[in-house]
Amino acid sequence: MNLKFKINLPKTLQGLFSILRRAGGGLRFLPRFNSRILPKYLETFKKRDLMAIIILLVLTLSSGLLLASDSMNSPGDNAPDYGGEYVEGIVGQPRFINPILAPASSVDSDLSRIAYAQLLKFDKDLKLVPDLAESLPTVSPDQKVYTIKLKPNLKWQDKKPLLADDIIFTIETIQNSEYESPLRGNFSRVKAEKVDDLTVTFTLREVSASFITNFTLGILPKHIWEGLPPTNFRLADQNLKAVGSGPFSVREIKKTADGTIKSIVFKASGNYHFGRAWIERITFKFYPDYDGLLNAYQSKEIQGIGYLPFDKKLFLEDSEKHNQYQLGLPQYQAVFFNLPKNPVLADKAVRQALWLASDRKSIIEQVYSGYAKEAYGPILEGNLGYSPKVKEATHNNLSEAAAILDKGGWVMDPAAGLRIKNKRPFEFNLVTNDFVLNVKTAQMLQSQWSALGANVHLVIVSAAELQTNYIRTRNFDALLFAENTGADPDPFPFWHSSQARDPGLNLSGFANADVDKLLLAARQTNDVNVRAANYQQFQTIVLDAIPAVFVDSAVFVYNLPKKIKGFEQTTIIHPSERFSDVNKWYIETR
Repeated sequence: MNLKFKINLPKTLQGLFSILRRAGGGLRFLPRFNSRILPKYLETFKKRDLMAIIILLVLTLSSGLLLASDSMNSPGDNAPDYGGEYVEGIVGQPRFINPILAPASSVDSDLSRIAYAQLLKFDKDLKLVPDLAESLPTVSPDQKVYTIKLKPNLKWQDKKPLLADDIIFTIETIQNSEYESPLRGNFSRVKAEKVDDLTVTFTLREVSASFITNFTLGILPKHIWEGLPPTNFRLADQNLKAVGSGPFSVREIKKTADGTIKSIVFKASGNYHFGRAWIERITFKFYPDYDGLLNAYQSKEIQGIGYLPFDKKLFLEDSEKHNQYQLGLPQYQAVFFNLPKNPVLADKAVRQALWLASDRKSIIEQVYSGYAKEAYGPILEGNLGYSPKVKEATHNNLSEAAAILDKGGWVMDPAAGLRIKNKRPFEFNLVTNDFVLNVKTAQMLQSQWSALGANVHLVIVSAAELQTNYIRTRNFDALLFAENTGADPDPFPFWHSSQARDPGLNLSGFANADVDKLLLAARQTNDVNVRAANYQQFQTIVLDAIPAVFVDSAVFVYNLPKKIKGFEQTTIIHPSERFSDVNKWYIETR
């Protein structure tokens, strides 16, 4: 039998309540229901009512299935949802939201990290995983050629395609000294070549076991930057109005009348290859000093803070307002002696005395409120090749230090208030940047060393000036600076004699033939036992030569408001890496 119905849906829906009332009234007779009377009962319904019941049953069944499916695939009522805003305060001014210039500034590094995706990235366990790359790079049998393939259909935030040409452009820009990228040393002996639109090869002159970590690199869009000469590169508007491939894009920049940047608003990007971030907006507000930052935090102008000022106990205690995360960092802070430049510091007796007079425990307690560890050498405790003998040989003794200077001919001149040897005064400058923790550490070292009869002149400059006018030119006697060893603690870039000049990071100008052999052999093998043995010998030589005084290894203390969920980091390579999973953070729930 073929039945044809002409349904007026609005009228039918209006009649559903009447039908339900009629049908519901019969529910009380359900226990006595006889299935044989069902056909006769259905015959009492009009065709229109029967169709309405069928439609209702279908809709009810479909809704039930959808709700069941949602409950099975959802973690519950607190599943992440889109929306919300997070506001963080930072001390300093942004200059370069640009991944090849940003490493010189912590402020720029933070902003670049959420604006630009990387070829590879570190996960919460510090394992390398693909980001823009489709997979980890393949390596040739001789370990000199790395082939990396991009994910298909990648987009820049302006919807243009992201391709191999962008990688080549980024690498060549880094390698060109005129652009003054802090990353130039990482790629100075590397040749990048395009295979096809999605594939690039990197050919090394020599094997490097740690080279793969260099792929944690943000890529620049060639179509945005290629027309700019080196002289205009640092002045370009694109350094702030960034077009990246990361989870957030620059939406708004607010400035004061004199051009000082007050805030930058980032909005979740719809083109991000891992999907749109849960949080809709992240706003960074900038302050000239920590007092301004703390006042903004207390007045709820900001919700979180980037670099935590350790001297403010308020933020080291438990709070109902925030969750506090103590994140490990693979870096040490040291005073590097410029051995070729300053004849006073070239005297080993002087370096021995300064080492013995350095009270690391006092610095950690007074500057970092205990949120740091003592550092004893160029390889951190727990890293590959760490030698416990370095820690055992380190102690603090002012009397022993004074005796070494006396024996070395450094005589105290009561009139001058300092030691003198062969008419040369015991004085030198100590340079560092204006980050509050560095300034306080430098002041404490100045005081400790003055007790020996040394005249230490502090030179405090901005991070950008430190990089340009002091580190690159090696224009310092002593430098208080932190070196990040990365996930693979290869000391080659920091201590091999070939790295004594810019863009190398051998800041002491340290040169030792045995160290050169050990470090070169260690980076040219993947045998962890060989590498560990070489690094232990290397530490022994450095400890004896004292090209630097190793001071501390700090943790990064990060406060986030309790409303922010999804933060999972415990150890990070660099402070900016706290944002490595920012696309997974969320505020709103469903």
